[in-house]
Amino acid sequence: MATCRPYDDEHKYFTFVNKSSINLRCQEIWQGIITPADTIYQCQNIPFHISADSSLFIKNGSYPRGWETDFKVIPYLQLLIMNEDVYIHYASMFNFNCDSIRKYVPILYRYQLKLEDLQRMNWTVVYPPEE
Repeated sequence: MATCRPYDDEHKYFTFVNKSSINLRCQEIWQGIITPADTIYQCQNIPFHISADSSLFIKNGSYPRGWETDFKVIPYLQLLIMNEDVYIHYASMFNFNCDSIRKYVPILYRYQLKLEDLQRMNWTVVYPPEE
C-alpha cells in the first residue's frame, strides 16, 4: 500500500513579486522567538536579490517540510525590504559594517506574515504592498 509522505500537502514555497521599478534586497527572518530588536537588519543573515518587475520563489527554511510545519514553531515570517542600490553602496562603502548598514540603509517595508496571511494572499507576497 502506498502512502503520502507526511509533508506532501504542505507549501514548500511562496512567490515574492517585485512590482517596483527598482532592484530589491530582501532579508528573511524566521525563528522560534522574534524580539523587537529583530525588526532591524540582521548582520548574520545576508539579504537576497529580487530584480525589478520580477518574481522569485522563496523556499521554506526546513525543506522538505512545508511552511505549515514551520509556522507551528515560528510566530511569523519577517521580510525586510531594502533598495538594492542603496544597500550595495553603503555595504561596500563600510565593508559590510552592520551598524553602518542599519544607519544608512532604510527599510522600505517590513512584512510580518503569519500562516493565515500567506494563505489569504494565496502564497504570493507583492511589493509594494497592495493591501
